Parts: sequence; structure tokens; C-alpha cells
Amino acid sequence: MSVLQKIKELSGRRRKKKGSVTAYSEKMQKQPRYTARYVGAEVGKKSLKERLLRHRDQRTASRKGSVVKVVRNVLLAGIVVAAFAWMGQQILMGPLQGIFDDWEYFRIQKIEITGCRATSSAELKKLAGISYQLNMLTLDPADLKDRLLQHPWVASVSIQRVWPDGLVVRVKEHHPEALVVCGETNSFSYLNRKGQIFSAVMQGQALDFPVITGLDSIEGSSRKKEMLADVLLFLKLTKRNNPNLPVQNISEIHLTEEGGLIVYLVKHPFPIYFGRGKINNKYVQLWKVLEVLYQKRRGGSLIEKVAYIRMDYQDNKVLVARSSTG
Repeated sequence: MSVLQKIKELSGRRRKKKGSVTAYSEKMQKQPRYTARYVGAEVGKKSLKERLLRHRDQRTASRKGSVVKVVRNVLLAGIVVAAFAWMGQQILMGPLQGIFDDWEYFRIQKIEITGCRATSSAELKKLAGISYQLNMLTLDPADLKDRLLQHPWVASVSIQRVWPDGLVVRVKEHHPEALVVCGETNSFSYLNRKGQIFSAVMQGQALDFPVITGLDSIEGSSRKKEMLADVLLFLKLTKRNNPNLPVQNISEIHLTEEGGLIVYLVKHPFPIYFGRGKINNKYVQLWKVLEVLYQKRRGGSLIEKVAYIRMDYQDNKVLVARSSTG
């Protein structure tokens, strides 16, 4: 066989091998082809969205379930606490009260009452029935508070039990701002900073306050309240202690039936007609006028010759009238 024929034979064998199919290849070709679960881009996106929505719904449902569970637990705890409180009250205030009263360990040994100025601790103890015979378990703080508030000078009360045998009572008294003349007997009563008449003046109590007269002649509770508010504002301004118009220099404030105020000073008996409203402006004008009148001149100060002062003469104007002998 020639060389050329040999080459042709080898080339034919290679081409045959290249196109031939092996047994493994035939087996693989007979197997069913794999088909993707999600075919197409749109289907894949939709499936992902569905999974996200399902996950969100699951989280929302989980949160709702947690909130419901918390609310249920809180309500259950509240019911249990209320039940125990009711049972405790029934035990302490019911048939077993006598048993707890006999427990020496919880009998009060220390009593502290603070805030007494016009009142006294002994007076308040007697009024409320506070004694060393009380038991910490059976005493009723609300009842003690109601009894103490019956005292005319007591404005507010707080009561604290200090276990096992201590009781602390904190009293806040009314603060008097003025004396009010009222009633057919023209008796004095104290007026607090809220415009409330809270107690009659008893023998030996303080009288060093401005006196308010004419309140009984004012008709209508709302009108009285408005006029007392003007009085209290004026007194508040005088507490700035301007040397020409300090609160100590206010003797009387008279309420007129027309709704105006007339102010009288301690050292000078002439009336100062204040009128109604604009209390702040009139206060400033008055102390400026008094500053001039208090100045010393030949023959004495000008204020000694004043018959009256009208703050309601005209808007932003003050009339100072001289006496006929001045």
C-alpha cells in the first residue's frame, strides 16, 4: 500500500469517529430534557412579588398576634390586681379587722405633722382622730384627709404611711392676703390669694392686712369675683415694695356699687379713686404721683395738702385735688 493510500485511510477513520455516537451519548439523548420551574422573566418577577407579599402578611399577622397577646396579658394582670385589692380591703375592713387591730407590730409609734402655722399639730390630731392606737393596716388615709380638710385653715393634705409604724401628714394652709368686712355684724374674715373667704378672724389672730369693705353691697357672685380679682392684682403689685407705694401703706380698699375701687393709705386719710380696670397702668401712675407728692418743700410736703386723687379722671391722666385749707 502506497503512502498516499495510507493517509486517506487514516483520514476516513478520524471522520468516522468524529461523527459516531457513543453508548453514553445515546443514553443521555434519550433522557427527558430539564424544564425550568419558572419560564419567562414576567413569571419569575410575579413569583418573587408573591413571596414578598406572603412574607409581609405573615409578619403583619405575627405583630397583630403579639399586640393582642400583650393587651390580653395586661387586662388579665389588671383583673388579678383589682381582685387582690378587693380581697385585701374585705379582709382588713371586714370581719377580720379586729384581728389586725390587735397586731402590736403595725401599731403607729411615730406621728409627724408638718406645715402648721395658724394651726397646730395637736389641734389637727384631735380633729382627725390621729393617735398611737391606730393600726397601719386598718387606718384609712382618705378618711383622715377628709377630716383634716374640715379645718378652715387647711387648704390641702397629703398622708403617707411609713412602714411598719410611721405616719407623716403634710398640711398646706391658706395664705391670707387681706381682711374682708362682711355680714350684718361687720366681722372680719380672711381672704386668700385665690379670692376665697376661708375663715373668720378669731381672737388673737393676725390683723395686719389691708381691709376690704363694701363687698356685701355688690350684687352677683360673678361681679364680686371680678372686683376681688382687681383688688388682689393691686395688692400683688404693691408687694413689689416700691418705696412710694408698699403694701404696708395700704389701709383699706373700698368696693363701690358702680364697680370701682377706692384706696386709702395708712398715713394719709384722703381717698384715691381707682375706678375699674387697667390696674397695672394705674398702679404705675399712682406711685409716680406719690413720688412727687412726698417730696419735701418749704412748709412741708405736698401730700399733706391733698384732698383726693382721681385715677379715673381721664385716660392716662390723674387729677390731684388740694384741700381748701392747703
